[in-house]
Amino acid sequence: MVLVLLLPVVFVGVALVAAVVCVRGSSLRITTAGVEIRNYPQAAKLIPLAQVGRFEATTPAGNFKSLRPATAVLVLTDGSRLPVRTVTAPDAGHGIAALNTRVESLRQGS
Repeated sequence: MVLVLLLPVVFVGVALVAAVVCVRGSSLRITTAGVEIRNYPQAAKLIPLAQVGRFEATTPAGNFKSLRPATAVLVLTDGSRLPVRTVTAPDAGHGIAALNTRVESLRQGS
């Protein structure tokens, strides 16, 4: 009986661990070549800088939205959107504003 009552807590705990592993295993690099996104466990994708529009914050939704890790969306110049599981990049810093500033500085420098 106690096991049945603890089952939802176990499921939430497993989902939390899976989310943390996916976010921590993901990476983002912004260079003159473009934006390289690796959403763990997927392979890395390189989007040329000319196709990059801007980064936007993902709107939290659901019952546990306050527990959700910070994620972003990369909006391309054609309007398509790519999910980004981390909002930290080397040479850019942390947060949406820092990522957009890094993209703009690379555009002006090239």
